[in-house]
Amino acid sequence: MSARAFREEIADRLDLPAEAAGLLKLTLLGSSRALVESHRGISLYSRECIEVKGKGTLARIRGEGLSLAAMDRDALLIRGRILCVEID
Repeated sequence: MSARAFREEIADRLDLPAEAAGLLKLTLLGSSRALVESHRGISLYSRECIEVKGKGTLARIRGEGLSLAAMDRDALLIRGRILCVEID
């Protein structure tokens, strides 16, 4: 079992919020905004794709006209036309 799968299993069994287990928390607000919490930085940034690192996870947000509207240590807000979200 991978470390990420283990953290997810523990969070599920203990009914913990994702961020308590060090997992990315991604909230889509319609198709024009994405809020990503508990991130570890950005690994790729373009108008068509933004990759956000998590602890053992990578979230890839694909779309059109994407931009980083706000970012701090705990969360970031992506705006634009969101077409697809991939988790690796």
